Amino acid sequence: MSLLLNGAKTITIAGTEMSCIEIYTGESYTLPFTFTDSGGNAINCTGWTLGTSAKFYTANIDYSTLVTDVVTVGNLTLNSPQPSTGAGTYSANLTAVFTTAASGIGYIYIPADLTGGTGSPNATPIIALANSGANSTLVIVTMSVTRTDVLSGLVDVNREPIGMIVRYQ
Repeated sequence: MSLLLNGAKTITIAGTEMSCIEIYTGESYTLPFTFTDSGGNAINCTGWTLGTSAKFYTANIDYSTLVTDVVTVGNLTLNSPQPSTGAGTYSANLTAVFTTAASGIGYIYIPADLTGGTGSPNATPIIALANSGANSTLVIVTMSVTRTDVLSGLVDVNREPIGMIVRYQ
């Protein structure tokens, strides 16, 4: 099973390849997706359950490379404490739903307050500088997929990471 996130680029962090979207602080995004098999055919996702969560990192992001389609992300530091809307995770305002489960089609909604200083007991970061390479935020949004395996009848849980480079606009 693969997740195709429309408009995404590919990013590799610590050897893990993931979809990556560059977003601007204060803007919300609806990101369409499709689940497909290895042949590119839509997967019937009827009965699957989706969930979302996010982890926040401070990163050094360099846009000055001579290669126009490369962004260098370095010095990742997991923020501590992590932003929380309760239960130790930031997830209350993230949404992942199927619009047509039989065709594996849905969307993830990223709220405008992803870095707006919201959340309790720990607020999300506020990006107050144009990204010159320092003071950038990388948010790894994870969409969890829970489904019952058709062969074994056991419940499978899969997590799909999506990197969000958040920039000041």
